[in-house]
Amino acid sequence: MVIIIGLILNRITLYSIRKNTERAKDIATIMQHTLNENNYVIRLNLKTRLASNLFGNFLSGDGISYDESLDYIHPDDKHIYMAFMNRLVKGAKAAECTFRWDRSTKEHKHDWRYLRDVGIVEFDAEDKKKPINFYCTLYDQTEQVLQEKEELELTDRYRKLFEQSIVGQAFFDKEGRLLTTNKKLREILKFEGDEDPFYYRYPIFNIPDFRFITYKDERCDLHYCTRTIITERHVDCYTEIRLHPIFNNNKQLEMYTLYIRDITQEREQYHQYKKNEAQIQRTNKEIEKLENELKYLMENVEMRFFRASFIKREIIFYKEMSVPERKMSFEELTESVLELPFKKEGKTIDEYFSKQQTMLLNTKPFFVKEGQKPEWHFVDCIPFFNKEGKLIGTYGVVRNISKLIEKQELLKEETERANQSGLRKSAFLANMSHEIRTPLNAIVGFSEVLTMLGTDEERSQIINVINNNCDMLLRLVNDILALSSLESGGIKVEPAKTDFAKSFNSMAISLKNRVQNPAIEFISESPYPTFITTIDDGRIQQVVTNFVTNAIKYTKNGHIKIGYKKEARHDTDGLYIYCEDTGAGIPKEHQKKVFDRFVKLNDFVQGTGLGLSICKAIVDNCHGEIGVTSEGKGCGSTFWLWIPCKEETTT
Repeated sequence: MVIIIGLILNRITLYSIRKNTERAKDIATIMQHTLNENNYVIRLNLKTRLASNLFGNFLSGDGISYDESLDYIHPDDKHIYMAFMNRLVKGAKAAECTFRWDRSTKEHKHDWRYLRDVGIVEFDAEDKKKPINFYCTLYDQTEQVLQEKEELELTDRYRKLFEQSIVGQAFFDKEGRLLTTNKKLREILKFEGDEDPFYYRYPIFNIPDFRFITYKDERCDLHYCTRTIITERHVDCYTEIRLHPIFNNNKQLEMYTLYIRDITQEREQYHQYKKNEAQIQRTNKEIEKLENELKYLMENVEMRFFRASFIKREIIFYKEMSVPERKMSFEELTESVLELPFKKEGKTIDEYFSKQQTMLLNTKPFFVKEGQKPEWHFVDCIPFFNKEGKLIGTYGVVRNISKLIEKQELLKEETERANQSGLRKSAFLANMSHEIRTPLNAIVGFSEVLTMLGTDEERSQIINVINNNCDMLLRLVNDILALSSLESGGIKVEPAKTDFAKSFNSMAISLKNRVQNPAIEFISESPYPTFITTIDDGRIQQVVTNFVTNAIKYTKNGHIKIGYKKEARHDTDGLYIYCEDTGAGIPKEHQKKVFDRFVKLNDFVQGTGLGLSICKAIVDNCHGEIGVTSEGKGCGSTFWLWIPCKEETTT
């Protein structure tokens, strides 16, 4: 019995030792797991419902109760935290959740921190299903969450820009497989859903539009216009396409970007415009013909009747059929006619008028005072005979069509001017479409590439390109707005009192920064310390800025010089301002027309051909003069303006 009792006691002792060892191992495992993360660890005693620091100083003092801790959890996250605790209470050995905790605790300043809570349960040694302690490891993930939110917002922003682009865009991997597209491209190519398998099936190099003009590992930009036909998706439109390869820092091909723009409507509008132009020209010719005929019939104010007698050798003109206005002999008549038609044909006057005639005569004034300029008369005459058939005279009407001739000449000039204006406007529209699309494509394209660049230097270069194209686009828009002002009644000039010397110096500093070519020296000449006068300083600066901008375009080396001086013209005090350059120069035969609208002497230079015409309008509204002097091509130019103004003395 003693031996049996001893064995039983020994077994009980060994069992107790084993259980205590396992419990110690569990606790050690829990602590090892939590402490290795180097974060806060707290223990929640389920019997006392008191939470206390086990590692780190997350809780102040001796800890807080579970109910009190709920006051410091964000109201929107309490249900998450309570569900987390319920999972642990119901027997889960481990669980985790993320919630917001007010770090200011009792002060309730709403200093929210994002915490990830990993909880582990310690069960009772006797009752394995009874939890006695929760060990919670708290990870402060505030910075990570905020950064993820910022990245998500940035991603959403770029995605919205990508989706809302006015140009269809897509990205392909280096193998030519489609990665993603924006909404505009899906509209152009008629995707069936956002992830149309038809377009994701083949590499871009197998698409008919690209098959014969590009190849895998293409390293150059591809830009062209074509008619895009995709029978499977009922696509038939004219498109402008650009394929742009993108490389990493090691100059290895990473992906391709595709830009596509539907120009079907633009093309149709252009063709319709050409048809309208042809129709307008035909209509203008018909109108001109009808106008001439109508004027011929209606210009009767200067019409007179006449009767000529070959027996008496005289002619009588009537304003009214019964009241003679003037009588003259044949000799006097022939002296009044500057060119006698019958003499050209070698006939006598009797022979010439022996049959019905219609002629145009250039004569001295018939019915006005002497000294007037020659007149043009249209004459219709019919011969009449006596009973024996002998020609005895002629009668008819004579119409003074001098005004008609003058109007016809003016009409010809205006028609020529209108045709020239139409041609210039056509060139302007075509040029403007290109001029606006060039910087806009650069802005859109480089903006998409900007986020993919890895170095600050590359980003800085791209940003400079974007800024330059933005400036270029702004200048084009300003020229168009200025043209609109001219068409609607002129540019307003609002003079105000100003110190032009001070204004000129500020303007010179600003303009000097525009000269980027180190081979060009910028010189400003301001001869007076002060020059107070009343002018529209902004408009004058606009003119000088345009002069300098043109000088920069056409000058490759040498200098650009601006200056001013007091100068009287037409017995009026004024201000003379000039811009001198050593650029390409202007041939003398072109110097008069450089201030006309839509005129560009060099089609390869960026611009609308409106700048100098706007400058002329401004100077004209200032009642001044504008011009250019140049010895010819390659000799440089000097653009100048003079405006009337009077220097005011300060008191």
